[in-house]
Amino acid sequence: MNAAGQARSGVPEPWPPMTLGAIKLRSAGYSAQGARDYNEDRLGQVQDAAGACWALADGLGGHHGGARAAQLAVDASIVSLGRSSNPKLEDRLKQAISDAHAAILAEQRKQAEFAGMRSTLVLLGVRGKDLAWAHAGDSRLYHFRDGKLKWRTRDHSAVQLLVSAGEVAEADIATHPDRSRLVSSLGGDHSLLISVRRADAEPRAGDVLLLATDGLWEHFDNPKLEAVVQDSTGPEDLLTRLAARVQTAANKNQDNYTAIAVYIG
Repeated sequence: MNAAGQARSGVPEPWPPMTLGAIKLRSAGYSAQGARDYNEDRLGQVQDAAGACWALADGLGGHHGGARAAQLAVDASIVSLGRSSNPKLEDRLKQAISDAHAAILAEQRKQAEFAGMRSTLVLLGVRGKDLAWAHAGDSRLYHFRDGKLKWRTRDHSAVQLLVSAGEVAEADIATHPDRSRLVSSLGGDHSLLISVRRADAEPRAGDVLLLATDGLWEHFDNPKLEAVVQDSTGPEDLLTRLAARVQTAANKNQDNYTAIAVYIG
């Protein structure tokens, strides 16, 4: 499989378009440092004649640790996907996250300076007529159909648990004091929680998939995201519009913000 890695900071970069039977795929990645001293987000893509996978990670644990963890997460998951012969796409994605977790744990054992590094990871896969995604942490995937939000991942965070319990409104996630407290992440001491979903219908023209770190999604509720998707003409245009809104809303503590947009048809 051919892999492509990190986009230049602040510049939406397209990946080669693909045709899978009647399905046409266009995608692009974007990553920006925000107000931080360094960028701990990473992203990548891998493709072959049968399909493609996109990976996005948000590192935690300081400059060297967070960036290293995120890069390991992306690299190890892409290697795993390239080696896998499992016919089930969702199983491939789940195994790729497990392998990325193992790679981070191995690096922690080798180098004491990386003992506290962690990372989120979200993967999107398209293979033939199959569409699936998997994640650990609070980096998200959104699935839009005909400009409307069809589904999004649920964060592995303390505040998402409160939302699920009916104690906090979803609209308050971005401002909740526990928003950044994760209950699962790659490299963590706890048992790794991996959520996997296979789309309930084949991918079709008009589908848009968006992968995003919390530095980006925290600025958008669902209606705002739908409006930007509806106004956009393609992956690079969508990422440019999203970044512009983040820059307008950003404060002095703006986190790194990174996204991948995939257009079908």
